[in-house]
Amino acid sequence: MKNKKNIYLVQPTYMNDTSIYFPYAIGALASYAWKFSDIEDNYKLKNIFFLRKNTDMIVSEMVEPFLVGFSNYIWNFEYNKLLASKIKKKFPDCVIVFGGPQIANNSLLLSECSYIDILIHLEGEVAFCELLRAFLYNNSLDDINNISYRSMGNGIITNEICMARDFDFPSPYESGFFDRLCEENPEIDFIPLIETNRGCPNNCSYCSWGKINSKVRFFPMDRVLNDLMWVSKNKKEFLGFADANFGMFPRDEIITDKIIELNEKTGFPKKFQVSYTKDSGDRVFDITQKLNKNGMDKGVTLSFQSMSTVVQNNIGRSNLDVSYYKKLLKKYAEASIPTYTDLILGLPGETYDSFKNGIDDLLELGQHTSLFVHFCEYLPLAEMAQESYIKSHGIVFSKIPLNQPHMSFNGNEEVQEYSHIVTQTNSMSCNDWKKTVLFSVCVLCFHHLGILQLIAIYLRENKGIKYSCFYEDLLCFLLKHKNFKIIEKKISDIVDKNEAAVVFDEKFGNIAWPFEEYLYLKTIEEKTKFFSVVKLFLLRYEIDEEILEELISYQVFVIKEKNISYKKFTGKHDWKEYFLKILKGDSVALKEKKVCYSITDFNTTTSWEDYAKKVLWFGRRGGKNIYVSEITDNYIRDDKYD
Repeated sequence: MKNKKNIYLVQPTYMNDTSIYFPYAIGALASYAWKFSDIEDNYKLKNIFFLRKNTDMIVSEMVEPFLVGFSNYIWNFEYNKLLASKIKKKFPDCVIVFGGPQIANNSLLLSECSYIDILIHLEGEVAFCELLRAFLYNNSLDDINNISYRSMGNGIITNEICMARDFDFPSPYESGFFDRLCEENPEIDFIPLIETNRGCPNNCSYCSWGKINSKVRFFPMDRVLNDLMWVSKNKKEFLGFADANFGMFPRDEIITDKIIELNEKTGFPKKFQVSYTKDSGDRVFDITQKLNKNGMDKGVTLSFQSMSTVVQNNIGRSNLDVSYYKKLLKKYAEASIPTYTDLILGLPGETYDSFKNGIDDLLELGQHTSLFVHFCEYLPLAEMAQESYIKSHGIVFSKIPLNQPHMSFNGNEEVQEYSHIVTQTNSMSCNDWKKTVLFSVCVLCFHHLGILQLIAIYLRENKGIKYSCFYEDLLCFLLKHKNFKIIEKKISDIVDKNEAAVVFDEKFGNIAWPFEEYLYLKTIEEKTKFFSVVKLFLLRYEIDEEILEELISYQVFVIKEKNISYKKFTGKHDWKEYFLKILKGDSVALKEKKVCYSITDFNTTTSWEDYAKKVLWFGRRGGKNIYVSEITDNYIRDDKYD
């Protein structure tokens, strides 16, 4: 029997609690290469490493490795370099290949890391397969596109970098690659990712997606539908798509119908999440309406990244027309479909005032459900990573521990992964950046996570208090208090000490929490004390005493709490109808009416760890961490009420 050369593939990532995504990239590489008989006859895929195991242990498990291929992302780059250096030391003849989104379109990494032999740029399937063939037949590497390598006598060479002409890539589900992983690791809950297409027509300067794939190319529909059936057959609860703009194309409706059909037949998948096209129109609405009806959606994105036209010009992006955005919000709200909006903090041209005013604009337009503020990060393939762009906009990065919320904490990590986030530009000083982060944390925690949302809405509707003014005033007031001072220091430490942008607290589980979620948990933990303090703050707005008492009571009433399965509220005003109307985009007066509401919660959490995970983490997207539809009107007689 012919001896095959051993190949190992590496794509390590962090566990999210007890779950982990399939290593899709190396699955795609292997599925394409091993579909050819000459590769199958001469190479053995000996092992696949997808967990961040001890690097010495991994090296000890390797048997005569001929080639080790690494898929590199921001969350595994340092780990991969450490492991590769150890492999090279023990097996000096082993070929080390690095690819993935963390590999820039140049050869600098080869100069920095002598233990790396070859870089693969952009898509890897064809280049990886041709590399294996070149070694098999002793061919030159000169004709392989998308690679950089060391050449005897010619130094480091980078071949032509272009998109692969061959797009006949088999699925790692169809090929059996992921079947193997499931069989070898029965204790792990794998999360499937599926590609229905590759590419993005947008060219945002902060993102590598459009730069990698400017033209959208489609995988055959048969492949997509077979992948969906694999997910259903293998009873995977959560399904993610790797598409950049789902809902852009008519066939996306067919794909959605298949997902729903499988859910109705088998119960799987139960939840579906994807990045929707930013030009959200009727097709996206129809798709999300179907998913929402079946309880499968995670909310639809109505993204802006920035509300500033200066910033939009700098990043090569155009936004939805704001009047159209307002109509969309109302349309989705009336259909009870959750929406969320993304902003990026640190984009060139942004100032504290423009970011604050942008959030104010979004709230005025009606985005009360979910807002996410992301730090602008350095991505090697993005235009923003180019030296000329950095210099032109005065961009300064802070190198901090990996900025990945909700990853599990491991105090025994061999190597630290890093993020490089923008903390200064020509338009935003370092101190203004800190101030902007603090303001956004305040809005996200107290408005979009719901703690003071209804109070802020009431003040806007009845007292004309701008949302930004309310939250700026609240921020100044709360900075005297312990929890906010903790967050303020952590924000400063990002810049001053290169500390992490997440918080770990054992009480809330082994999870990395973004600042606004940690502040939310600490506030709810001390809810009674917090609202007694906030009441003093609210007195400045001269609200009628009876109205203020009821308003605070109703605000507390809608917040989900630990260990409480039944709640009751009585009052003299119809708060439920008032806020439901406003949240659906209508303006309405508060009616005097004796009311009695109740909430029965059949999914009560009993520990802080459970509450943090299920109510906050899983419930945040779509505003499901507060009660809305669960509020029931109870009939009361006037004599009993009095």
